[in-house]
Amino acid sequence: MILRFTFLIVALQFIRGSNVFCQTMPDTTVMSFDSLMHRIAANQTGYKTFSGRAKLAWDDGKSEQDFQASMRMKKDSLFWMSITGPMNVEGARVLITPDTFQLMNKVNGDYEGHGFGFLNNWLLFPVSFAMLQQIMAGEKLDIREKASTAVYQDSVFVIYCESDKMLEKIWVNSLNYTVSKILLKDKLLTQQMSITFDSYNLIEGKPFSYHRDIEVNRDGVVLKLTIDFTKIRLNETLTYPFEVSEKHKRQHDK
Repeated sequence: MILRFTFLIVALQFIRGSNVFCQTMPDTTVMSFDSLMHRIAANQTGYKTFSGRAKLAWDDGKSEQDFQASMRMKKDSLFWMSITGPMNVEGARVLITPDTFQLMNKVNGDYEGHGFGFLNNWLLFPVSFAMLQQIMAGEKLDIREKASTAVYQDSVFVIYCESDKMLEKIWVNSLNYTVSKILLKDKLLTQQMSITFDSYNLIEGKPFSYHRDIEVNRDGVVLKLTIDFTKIRLNETLTYPFEVSEKHKRQHDK
């Protein structure tokens, strides 16, 4: 309790001094962090396998692209995605594990194999494999926090978590304990990532957000990704096809 109270004081001081969260804080009441996290966890799907179709919109400030994707996940193990463009032609296939990132360009006939860190360079934010799956499943992001607390303000619960490298702020609907927004701020570099969760509907009795807005800001460079899920299936037997033929031109691994 002493650790959580101390962290709350530090968090409020940080927020008052930074416009990343807000300029002023209303009076707050300390809530039970463990009880709130238990209610949030009870709302999550608890999937073992996850498959979905989604419409994606990507904007990196230089170009905008709309495409569709089929996603498949095996909890703590695999993330697979097939990307299709105009005329429903498959353009690329991705296979990600906790250690690797593989990309097969079906249009150019290229194949790239990298360590997982390649994804962080591409996204401009240090996302772990667990966090990648949590974003897709609509769960709280695990930053391996060492301190955490929860408050109630403006009719919503707000959770603050802190690790050695990250600050995480989570807005939670006080009526149904669904996550409405997550903000991650890097303590070491000028970078942050925000994720909003909208359009909740029930999947096997659990609320699931069908719309996500993800924004990464690193030193003024802004990346935006919008995800609109159109179909979700849980706990079915899945395959993750990723056959690289000899015809694929192999890029240098990194």
